[in-house]
Amino acid sequence: MVRMLRVCAVAVATFLLVSAAPIPKNNRPNILLIVVDTLRFDAVNPETTPFLASLGKRAVVFTHAYSTHDFTPTSHFSMFTGLREGLGGELDGVELGVPFQLQRGGYSTFATVANDMIGTKQMPVLRGFGDFKDLLDVRANPNDLMMARTNLDMRLAMYGFRPTQHARAIAYFNAGRLLPLFAGQIRAAKAPYFGFVNLVDPHEPYIPDPDFYPPEQNIPPGFAADVLTRRLGPELAHPETIADPARRKLVQSLIATVKFPRLVAIDLSPEALQIYHRRYLAKVKKTDAMLKLFFDDLERQHALDNTVVIITSDHGEEFGESHFMTHMLQDKGNYEATHHVPLLVILPPKMARKAAVVDREVSIDMIAPTIYDFAGVDATPLRQHIAGFAPSLTRLIAPSQPYVAVAAIPPKAQHDPSAASERERAMKSLGYIQ
Repeated sequence: MVRMLRVCAVAVATFLLVSAAPIPKNNRPNILLIVVDTLRFDAVNPETTPFLASLGKRAVVFTHAYSTHDFTPTSHFSMFTGLREGLGGELDGVELGVPFQLQRGGYSTFATVANDMIGTKQMPVLRGFGDFKDLLDVRANPNDLMMARTNLDMRLAMYGFRPTQHARAIAYFNAGRLLPLFAGQIRAAKAPYFGFVNLVDPHEPYIPDPDFYPPEQNIPPGFAADVLTRRLGPELAHPETIADPARRKLVQSLIATVKFPRLVAIDLSPEALQIYHRRYLAKVKKTDAMLKLFFDDLERQHALDNTVVIITSDHGEEFGESHFMTHMLQDKGNYEATHHVPLLVILPPKMARKAAVVDREVSIDMIAPTIYDFAGVDATPLRQHIAGFAPSLTRLIAPSQPYVAVAAIPPKAQHDPSAASERERAMKSLGYIQ
């Protein structure tokens, strides 16, 4: 394997120098990164997401932004490192990520996450946050949790779901619970700060809020509400028994591609796919409403007066476009469905940048170097010593901020092999693998 990281004595000296050097005080902007998990680009429109659509009037909107991967850990790794590849390899360490580097550069850092795929155990790059709220922090006290569970199970039954641990978790850890906690971190943070929140609401299973989507009156026979725990038909359960050679080859090829038969949609009717898609869009709509309340609260407190807000997603979602369902399709699904994601950058008034639409194709690995530019952290050492480091988007957004700190290359990246086993554990708990 060709080593991607080339460390020299100059890099070591830079690391030690930046670690010890005082950071000049200036009016650097705060930065918030909001990742709406599993949000495909075409779901953001005036009908489904009126608030996010309204932000386009004062944001720089990238209409052709694409995720590096259709899998949550790999795409988040890209957003926080500027690298398309590297999760689980020698570059998979805390020191080469945005949270660590911005802390070194004088920023307060914090995050709120209730996605078990991207906790600090599973993602070393996230360990650079000074304050990281996870599942345990979001959970209410035992009495409130019991009441919530009762209400959740009633809602699950309303839409035909069994009360599985995964279904309960997706319904419970919603934006209405996470965003107030994230807002509290913002209020408590010392400027300048960098905050990150992952909102898992649109993720499967598609359990809508009845206020946004009442239960369907007509459900197709045999419809399974939870698409990833449905009972497989004979073609997916035993593809080798398919009589038609062409059909057998197709089904076997689809299963071999994604390695998990329930991600193959060939047994799902058009009516079933439409129900899944409508329920998904209802969840997106509810998330949009929660984001509006969150932004309204921040604006009342003038918390956005000197804050750059970046809103995007880690990947999209497929609903049968290429015979697949959901995501984590080894990047082999319908590219527009699984990789085309929204990307909006809302600038504070002082940057004097008008709203704009950028049609140039960009990638979410460009978010990390863009954050460095906004924070006034010179990422040249990373660009020089790491092959494949993405370019910044700031030239398409606003004039660059003056550099007041320099990114640091550690003498040796502290790779943690245990993170891979933690990700595997999370995948098993979500039902992706057996």
